[in-house]
Amino acid sequence: MDMMEAIEKRISCRAFTAQTLPQALFAELEREIDALNDESGLHFQLYGPRPDGTAIDMNRKMFAANPPAYAAFAAPEGAEPEEKLGYYGERFILKATQLGLATCWVASTYDRATTRVELAPGEKLHDVVPIGYAPAKLPLVQRTIRGSLRKRSKANRDLYRGPCPLEQAPRWLQAAIQAVQLAPSAVNEQPVVFVQDAADAPVRATIPVVRTRMEYTDLGIAKLHF
Repeated sequence: MDMMEAIEKRISCRAFTAQTLPQALFAELEREIDALNDESGLHFQLYGPRPDGTAIDMNRKMFAANPPAYAAFAAPEGAEPEEKLGYYGERFILKATQLGLATCWVASTYDRATTRVELAPGEKLHDVVPIGYAPAKLPLVQRTIRGSLRKRSKANRDLYRGPCPLEQAPRWLQAAIQAVQLAPSAVNEQPVVFVQDAADAPVRATIPVVRTRMEYTDLGIAKLHF
């Protein structure tokens, strides 16, 4: 599975089977975490199951089951580290997708009392990513949440501002915006817009409105997809 296939396959999964990750697969995720930390200077961490087979307690109104593993994304606060967290965090999620695993970006709908994380001075736990295997049939709670969020999805043309309509832009640019449209974002707001001043000008990613600061993480995710 290449990167584009992973982008198309990835969904925000809120239900997991009881199957734990094989040790070899968990070790591969650990190596990916180490590589991303070395490259980015961030403080990503990976945690496996507790004695009951699950790794962390999720909000049961939003999740149908607890996962057997999760990643903790820690970094300093600020626009630059939070954008970087989005970029490298999504790289980790797409790697997990390539390995056949289900994931979800989660900023708040988990029980912090059950969260294991190590924080250096000045760091904050920004997101956790539950990791596991998706059930063959998605529970009603996940189908309902996904349906609600999909209604908020923006059209591809709303994610680009340039010298011509997106439909008339080069094919590579249309494909890049399509990948951005498939990117996760906080409550599916999709706040990032890619702007091009002229046909021969570079394309730059912008956030027209910042409301919650989670837009900076969304910016990093969108840049990776682009």
